[in-house]
Amino acid sequence: MKIIVGEEHVIVQGMRPEENWWGKYQFPIPYHLGDRILVKVHVEDDDWYYPGIAHRWFESCDEGISWQEIDPKTEYNCGILLPNGDRYYLLPGMGEELKDYVYEDTYYLTPDYDFKKRAPEGVIPIQDGMTFWFDGSVVRAYLAERLPKSLDRRFWEVKRIPKGETEPIEEKAEVEWKGLTRVIRFPAVNKYEDGMLKPILERKSPYEGGVLKPIAPRGNPKVGPDGAIWVTSFSGEGHVDPETGQYNPYYSAEIFRSDDNGKSFEHRSHMEYPADGHKYPYKSGGFSDSDIAFMADGSMVWFLRSAWACATCQNWDPMYMSRSYDMGKTWSKPEVFAETGILPRLCQLDCGVTLLCYARPGMYLAATKDGYEWEKVTVMKAEDRSHLANDPIDKPFWHQWDGACGNPEMIPIDDHSALLVYGDFYYPDDRGVKRKSILCRRITIEI
Repeated sequence: MKIIVGEEHVIVQGMRPEENWWGKYQFPIPYHLGDRILVKVHVEDDDWYYPGIAHRWFESCDEGISWQEIDPKTEYNCGILLPNGDRYYLLPGMGEELKDYVYEDTYYLTPDYDFKKRAPEGVIPIQDGMTFWFDGSVVRAYLAERLPKSLDRRFWEVKRIPKGETEPIEEKAEVEWKGLTRVIRFPAVNKYEDGMLKPILERKSPYEGGVLKPIAPRGNPKVGPDGAIWVTSFSGEGHVDPETGQYNPYYSAEIFRSDDNGKSFEHRSHMEYPADGHKYPYKSGGFSDSDIAFMADGSMVWFLRSAWACATCQNWDPMYMSRSYDMGKTWSKPEVFAETGILPRLCQLDCGVTLLCYARPGMYLAATKDGYEWEKVTVMKAEDRSHLANDPIDKPFWHQWDGACGNPEMIPIDDHSALLVYGDFYYPDDRGVKRKSILCRRITIEI
């Protein structure tokens, strides 16, 4: 088997990277609608608590060679096609500012404090645990069943276009999430401005400015061989382990399954990060972004990101792989697949090959027929790329050194080919000026 990487094509170019080193013109997501391919591009600052804002949309009718901007209203046509003929689109969710709540202060934590009691409306209880981001933000975690009932919401927002219709209808899909933990982030005294952290304010209270993170799924939904919808997600920054009832400061990866065409989802799989200081370093974000694929022998593979710079200040850590032989009910202990791996994405072709893309630093592809033996190629080397910038850089910081978004995505376009979509901060325009660019390449498999 041979992986052939095609030439680059430009989808869109934004500003010079010197104007915004992180956030804008990044995180592309492709969709294949049969006769055309659409790509959604994030064009504002990166805010993990407000993922659903500010995108531009682009369309290609020649399998990724040329692109035109289109109306963002087409977004809801990008839902996956269900067995019943509906188009089903899961919305990314939005954070919620908690302005009018009273927080129970940890100074009042005593041995007789009741951690099983639900807080009344307007009150946020003492947290189950807390962690911090590299910028100084505080993230407090709360078992959802302890929050006021109005905040213990267990649904995902959906746009559905019923078979034979053209307009989407709004729905709320009920979600079973064992040990659901909601996190509230309290921002530090700085904020991203032009892609860099800069001081902006001083908090009068440690509970000022809290934002409740959405629980929307983070993976790309797919229809499994059983006809059900499968989608991955992960916990907030810290969570309560549903088996032990103990707070865990790492992310945990989750899989959800719907057998009623997306009306509701069951909690199919839960994967804790088993930190041990050896195979699973203590310095880690835990298991966050992940993706699954169904193999020909009836098994499933699950790829798991562990790198998380907000938690460790480091953008590279191992990517793990696990396998299930009972449709996701139980999983093998995750093994290291690669020494780095941001946003693993799996793409299955009708020729029987499964493709995997992952990145940061560098960008990589892997291909397999069975999930056991993999062919690998490097698309972008992991090396200092700061010499490619428009302005000379004496001592590069991370984004200057890497010079890429590192969040690749991939979709099939025919029996033997897929389209790889990714961001490059140093791609030149027609005048040679380096710009933050969203690019694509055709990936072809020869068997």
